[in-house]
Amino acid sequence: MKIVLTGPTGHIGSNVLKAALAHPDITSIIAFSRRELPDSPPDPEKKLRVVVQTDFTIYSDETLKTCAGAEACIWGMGVGNMEKSRSIIVDSTIAAAKAFIDGKLAGEGKKLRFVMLSGMFVEKDQEKKLWFMTEGRRIRGEAELELIRMQKEHPQAFVVHIARPGVVTATNSLFPALLEPLARFINVDDLAAKMVDTAINGHTTQMLEQDVLRDEGKRLRNQALMDGR
Repeated sequence: MKIVLTGPTGHIGSNVLKAALAHPDITSIIAFSRRELPDSPPDPEKKLRVVVQTDFTIYSDETLKTCAGAEACIWGMGVGNMEKSRSIIVDSTIAAAKAFIDGKLAGEGKKLRFVMLSGMFVEKDQEKKLWFMTEGRRIRGEAELELIRMQKEHPQAFVVHIARPGVVTATNSLFPALLEPLARFINVDDLAAKMVDTAINGHTTQMLEQDVLRDEGKRLRNQALMDGR
């Protein structure tokens, strides 16, 4: 299976990339990045191709040709500068989804599975009064609404799943696993495992909330260990 991935240099995206490289069902990864990867992850099967892209709202015919045949996209771009948050979260996400739909990335008659990284407290109701993290929650909610609308407009070509994790901890975090549900924490490896699995197999619901991401991610990682991966 061929997939497209964004955000491979970020905290979450880099771990999603590692999980994708390790998964036997994924044979090809096109990773869009603002810059070359600082550290090349282990890639013995030569699955990875990095495309340096400075503008994530424009996709040339050549770029789309590189992505042709991809059956899923994991959209994991993070926001380092809140002044550019709308451009990164809304404009870039929607422009990419539109380009991939119009370019029939997955192939004629096939659906592209689009897995978007969002957040736990995101609010789709743009008129609702919010008391904290107002701008970020609304902006991500706007992106979610647009992707859901696109799925409704293109039901035969596009399906979206939205991951809403809580606080994402590092791989070797000392935070006790038993306390994760109470504190709304999730280990980045659990999140990465579930996002990759969703790209491959989909999920029964459109929204992937914190508990599902954490519990399913742990189960998938345990299964991988049992399988020797």
